[in-house]
Amino acid sequence: MTKVYFQTLSLSLLLILLNINGFAQTKIEGIAIDTAHNNILRSATVSVYEKGNKTVDKVTLTDTYGKFRINDLGINKTYLLELSHQGFKKAIREFTLKKDESKNLGKIHMDFLENELEEVEVLPPVRMNGDTLEFNADAFKLDSNAVVEDLLRKLPGIVVWGDGSLTYNGKEIPNVLVNGKEFFGSSKAIVLQNLAKDAVQKLQIYDKRDEKERKENPLDAALEMNVTLKKGKEKMYFGSLSYGSGTSKRYQQHSNLNLSTGKSQYTLAYSGNNSNKDLQSTDQLLKNTSFKGVGINADFDSDFLSTGINNQHVLSGRYQYDIVGTNQVNRKHLFTSSVLSRWDNIINKDHSTTAFLSNENAIDNQRTNDSESQNKRENLLAALKYTNTGGKVGNRFANLSADADFERSSNQENSVILNEYNYTNEHAQNTIRNNGDYRKNRLSYSTNIDLYDVNSSPNMIIHDKKGKSLGELLTYKLKWDGSASETQQFNEMHSSYTNADNQELNRQDHRTYDKSLKEFSQNIDLSIRYLDWTLTHKLNFHHTTTNDNVINLVADQPQTNLDLTHQSKFNQLQYEPNLEKSFRIKSHYLQGRSSSSTNLTLGVGLRLYKSENHSSLDYRNLAQTFNTFLPQLRLSRYYNKNSQYYTNSYLQLNYDEEYPSLDQLRPIYDNSNVAYRFFGATELKKTQRTKATFGTSFNEQRQNGYSGNISLSYTLYRRGLSDSILFNEAQQQRYLIQIAAPMSLFGINGYLNKNYPLNKTQALNFQFDFSLSWGNKFQYVDAIKQEMHTNSQNLSLKSYYTILDRYQIGWINSWNRYARHNKLSEKNNDYVSNYWSSGLSMSYSLSKRWQINSNSTSRLSSSSNFKDHALIWNVNTTYRLLPGNNLELKLSAYDLLKENKGLYINNGLTEFTQGYRNNLTQYFMLSLTYFPRKFGFK
Repeated sequence: MTKVYFQTLSLSLLLILLNINGFAQTKIEGIAIDTAHNNILRSATVSVYEKGNKTVDKVTLTDTYGKFRINDLGINKTYLLELSHQGFKKAIREFTLKKDESKNLGKIHMDFLENELEEVEVLPPVRMNGDTLEFNADAFKLDSNAVVEDLLRKLPGIVVWGDGSLTYNGKEIPNVLVNGKEFFGSSKAIVLQNLAKDAVQKLQIYDKRDEKERKENPLDAALEMNVTLKKGKEKMYFGSLSYGSGTSKRYQQHSNLNLSTGKSQYTLAYSGNNSNKDLQSTDQLLKNTSFKGVGINADFDSDFLSTGINNQHVLSGRYQYDIVGTNQVNRKHLFTSSVLSRWDNIINKDHSTTAFLSNENAIDNQRTNDSESQNKRENLLAALKYTNTGGKVGNRFANLSADADFERSSNQENSVILNEYNYTNEHAQNTIRNNGDYRKNRLSYSTNIDLYDVNSSPNMIIHDKKGKSLGELLTYKLKWDGSASETQQFNEMHSSYTNADNQELNRQDHRTYDKSLKEFSQNIDLSIRYLDWTLTHKLNFHHTTTNDNVINLVADQPQTNLDLTHQSKFNQLQYEPNLEKSFRIKSHYLQGRSSSSTNLTLGVGLRLYKSENHSSLDYRNLAQTFNTFLPQLRLSRYYNKNSQYYTNSYLQLNYDEEYPSLDQLRPIYDNSNVAYRFFGATELKKTQRTKATFGTSFNEQRQNGYSGNISLSYTLYRRGLSDSILFNEAQQQRYLIQIAAPMSLFGINGYLNKNYPLNKTQALNFQFDFSLSWGNKFQYVDAIKQEMHTNSQNLSLKSYYTILDRYQIGWINSWNRYARHNKLSEKNNDYVSNYWSSGLSMSYSLSKRWQINSNSTSRLSSSSNFKDHALIWNVNTTYRLLPGNNLELKLSAYDLLKENKGLYINNGLTEFTQGYRNNLTQYFMLSLTYFPRKFGFK
């Protein structure tokens, strides 16, 4: 199986090398000059057409110094280069390039247009309209079925990454709007892969900050994209309707219809399957059933790693109304509502062996677990949201948002669990059979109000009095949220315990649990800012009411279990004021060259904590009061080299404390599991935590530049909590203890992204992520002290190779390593585990209608006493029918090599588990999908 995987990988790499042929590395460059004053012209449009062709072949803008450069033009072709700028006559140059030729056109003079009415305005392919970059969609000729993503791949400066993210000159564009508002949800893919290119008038890329903010810090743009539709095209509908039937009685079906009438958007969606396709949201369905197709980035497909087999049905609806309907990108006044219902029927099977990593032989200290369960879950989610941003109250900017969410969930569970204990002091077996019914209703709500001082805006702070009064210079931010829930749970449990060493401990129990839990919480967060000062107040209140009735059935006669039956009321109140002062230590700004800013923030806070629990179980009556001093310091520096790169760096220090909880100090013991008991601790103090963090990021400001980030953190714990485990006769006992010696944790994480343009049609993307940690932790086993040194490494490398939208390969790798070493022991009970996953995905369009997709995942798990390797290979082919490619026929084959065995490992500080779970296995499926779509109707 390893051989098959590496043969496939080698073939894919060979295909890449064959496609990276000797394409001519041609280049043309020049400088745009104002003839009248001999000044350079910034942001002039540079368009290159093949002579006799009206559609643009290459396009760019001149930079800050009036320069332009265009690469990878064809050889031995006659081209026309056209320079255009508002207020100037067009300048045209004709040229031809030979193989690997670079041509410098030098200074191209543009004459001033004295009467603009003399020239009929023809929109250039790209232009700067004020501070907004605009692309004229009609200037780029594409297939009649093209969507917005196809257009983006033609535009200069824009990179559509293999994972679907979007950047312009190396800076991410996180949001894509349509006519100034969200387009049927929040996912970019819904816009990029569904919206027809022919419905688009122009694409706009802009800094969404206002004029004051751009003036204060002009180079640190917060980019956003807006798609402006042609007149009448805002009325549209699109969607999909699909059904598939497969072997092993597998099926999948989904449908969605999306309708826009201009100011209103409607969505109705459904999904059903028994092939472990887990749908969590309407957005997830829409972006994975797009007209263009998801290629190698599907996140709604059969999950061969999840536990069990799930038969799922989901029905959802969503409505959005644009109250103002102005299509302004910085003004949102929306009302949205949504509802989603889920039905899941999950069957789980699990067998595992857990070894205790003590100084003794693990074979004499292990347990096995066999479990089977069926869960029938129902979940209803309903949400309302009101958003009003970019408006004003008098001469102040103001934002207001409010939302309410309601959730109703239920679960009917039938399970059987068999545990066998093979400990030095205990050889026993415990069986639990449970029938449960769980129901919960929850209402949550939040309100956010931002009222800015007269000098500032939602994205900018200007510290300047300018003769304003104290009241005018105050910025207020209020966040109020809360929730109320009620949970009812009923279980009937049969348990049987058999001890091979002492038969007097054998017992059988038959119990019913009738539990009720009511929760209520309120959170208020108020901040007031005056120039460089910020005062915040955080107030939290949490209340629970518990009513547990547990009945023992002895000879079918009910008897109240006095150890578990109880009524409790718990209240927790926490207040946290904090005062911060910011200092600008140093700053500079050189027009058109660079800017930097160094800032220091000092903060001091106080947390006042109080909790009380009143219970019918006397030992659970507990009151706690804590006070914590919260100092913090942050030093940050921003540097921008105009049109080249920018960096952000910071150093942060803070101190905090963690408080012991009620269940750590006064745990409730249910003796249905005789073999294990958690005692907690009779008394615990606060755990002190000091943390230092340093981070820096780097971004090149060009289409194919580097971007990266690295963060280092060090956390020191004093009076930290740890475990003390005793293997007494017939029972493993776990206690919590407080360690006087300090415990520390050191971590490093970051990422590095790079896009390599191989030639005019091909690109290679790399994304590298890493996370490393080292730490120490103490524990006691049978009163013997151990100091465990642990370290873990998590590395991820993603690479994508693309030839326009015809051929795409994704190679995704991850490696996770965990190591544990007992510093105080001479015996070798150290432990190391490795998990490596390598996934290779490919999408190849044989024609505009026929596509082949393949993905394979190689998983290798290993430890000191365990090793498993599996290769999951899935293949599908699709063919589009009808003139608009609206009908799709799909044939899929999953787990072709039959290697999904469900083996797994779990790492722990004191235990190691290896086991098997029931997973999805090989099946084949044939499906048919229809895509109704129309853009523009009366």
